[in-house]
Amino acid sequence: MTTIDRASPVPIYYQLETLIREQIESGLWRPGERIPTENEFCEQHAISRAPVRQALSDLASEGVLVRRPGLGTFVNHVTLAPVFTGAPVQTMIMELSHWSQVWEQISRAWNADPSRQPVAFKSEVVSPNAFYDRLTSAVGSGTAPDVAVVDSVWVAGLARSGFLYALEDLTAQDNHYSFTQDLYPAMVGANSFNGKLYALPCTVDASLLWYRKDWFVQEGLIPPRDWNDLVEVARHFLQPHVRERYGLTFPLGFPAGLSGGEATVYTLLPFVWSAGADVCDCGRVVLDHPGTRRALAFLRDLRSVDGLVDPEAISYGPDTVPQLFARGKLAMALGGSYEAANLREWSGWRGSEFSERVGSVVTPAAPGATPVATLGGVSYVVLRQSQRPTLMMQLLQVASDARVVGNAYRSVLLASASPSFNSAISGGRELPLDAVEQMIAFGRARPAIPDYVKISRQLQAMFQAALFTSTAVEDIVHRTAEFISVISECPCVVH
Repeated sequence: MTTIDRASPVPIYYQLETLIREQIESGLWRPGERIPTENEFCEQHAISRAPVRQALSDLASEGVLVRRPGLGTFVNHVTLAPVFTGAPVQTMIMELSHWSQVWEQISRAWNADPSRQPVAFKSEVVSPNAFYDRLTSAVGSGTAPDVAVVDSVWVAGLARSGFLYALEDLTAQDNHYSFTQDLYPAMVGANSFNGKLYALPCTVDASLLWYRKDWFVQEGLIPPRDWNDLVEVARHFLQPHVRERYGLTFPLGFPAGLSGGEATVYTLLPFVWSAGADVCDCGRVVLDHPGTRRALAFLRDLRSVDGLVDPEAISYGPDTVPQLFARGKLAMALGGSYEAANLREWSGWRGSEFSERVGSVVTPAAPGATPVATLGGVSYVVLRQSQRPTLMMQLLQVASDARVVGNAYRSVLLASASPSFNSAISGGRELPLDAVEQMIAFGRARPAIPDYVKISRQLQAMFQAALFTSTAVEDIVHRTAEFISVISECPCVVH
């Protein structure tokens, strides 16, 4: 092959692996010669960095390539190593900077133990916004992976559709290991369906407000605790001389609609919750509530009345806000703790410099109310199409062992869904991973219901309509509640 076919069902990283192999075999790159950099491969084939990184890592693991820090990646001096012939394990992971690194650590640890059956890991890396559709499409075509790393809010829907194994069904003969014995209760509930645990939550994250700690100190400000504080601080940074001083575009940023995908719901639901409202409760849709209307009216005013939010935020993707924040274009950014590693990478700050410049607090609450954080995370699931489910369960036990992946979690600023795991890796962490555990006290998981994916899209549309149309907030909320009632087949209650 000579080019990457983006329309092909074959994963891009695997196409690139094949292409590199063929070019080495043809003599284009000889033993000892340096091959193009990750950036050069991205530019040559118009692909993102994640599949390039995956392809090079796989070929380096097989001995085809040698990576030399600071110098580049070179063709091994020996002839092409034979392809590893262990039991094939197909995985699907999200295109997040940290997951390739974590999964690489898991695969190395597994194959380093001679008592285990060797495995050849092949991972398809998919963007978060396309992941659910890609996974369900793979199941429908009979090409589902053995293991996938999914957003916990998808678990109930995937389980109801019969795509997943219940973990307890695969561990019935193993009395020495319980997946629920050391997990935060909220994460057990978020990964269960009909009383059974269908996914092993491997991370926990919390929504929060990132803020430029160094700027706040220079301006004599403290982080906002409620909506009134948020407006006051944002107005301060909106002043022309303050904006000019720091090169700000806007004081505050957040994903605000359908383009932001699930990040919009994750980030903005705390405003609804702290105002006393919710989406569903006890099998009823309770969104049509004064608290929802109050929260949406406040968010609308942030943009249209106070001018504190970019009018173009409707087009923000999931990564737009953290990128703007890392570049110094925002003083505050609503987001999640899972963005820490990317913020560090995009800003270029390391160690103490990062913690000196960046702070985080729980999302500001409605005046007089208790703050609420959205709890989220990603989870391992074993697909029903897997030919080796028992082997996959053994693999997940390794994947949840702090002795195996603790360093990887620490290096990419992840918090586990296991309190004891977090205690084991607590030393030397750079950023507010300890704060995640504190925010769990304020945390609430999104509805663990089978139709959550469809409901999420309605909530994204609701926030977008509230922020970027003139439709009455009452009408937006009422219409959204009715749509969710139809989707979920639950009665709608109007307050």
